[in-house]
Amino acid sequence: MTADKSFDRSIGGKMKRRCQAVIAVAFAILPNSTLAQDLAPMRFENATAGIALTRPAGWVTASLQTVQENRERLQLSDQDFQAAMQKAATAPLFVFMKHPEPHPSLNPSIQVTLRPLGQLAGLPPTELMRMVTGPMKTAFADFVIVTGISDAQVSGLAGAHMRAKYTLKNQDGAEFQVLARMWLVPRGSFLFIIGMSGPQEGPDVSESEFGETLASISMQK
Repeated sequence: MTADKSFDRSIGGKMKRRCQAVIAVAFAILPNSTLAQDLAPMRFENATAGIALTRPAGWVTASLQTVQENRERLQLSDQDFQAAMQKAATAPLFVFMKHPEPHPSLNPSIQVTLRPLGQLAGLPPTELMRMVTGPMKTAFADFVIVTGISDAQVSGLAGAHMRAKYTLKNQDGAEFQVLARMWLVPRGSFLFIIGMSGPQEGPDVSESEFGETLASISMQK
């Protein structure tokens, strides 16, 4: 997959195009993906994007093939949106998961993606976040924001944050209750999208691991 030339070519374009990448990183990981079996804690860096972060101890790294296969198994409420996302969603820079697969339930995940902003460059982070919430409600019939959109700092850069709940379905009809945390961090003409998702309750909520990873992020300014 290749990145679009801009996050959206027109301010007046459809909201669906604006949030394809954001929707992609909002997904938790469905069971039965194939993961790299490397459990050691590790610092990861993408020098081209100018970002580094630490994978939680005991977590695993997913391949891009795994990410694509996972997207193809999703069942969204809006089929047109799902088709567009499958075609245009950007490959993430990093994807970490808590459990080696196969895993019988929802697998907590951390995904980081970089997208060009195009004509949206310069908009406040909170405005960018608001622009994606409408289409997310279309993608997930029961999508609800549980922590409102607010200003946030990631690695000293201004961003926006929100938390939401929704039901994630796969092509086999299985359903998973997801709690998603999302940060958008503009940097110049690009946008970092950080998604951390997992179950809404139980031992795999993973708040401590998500918090540690967020604190470990370093971005070039």
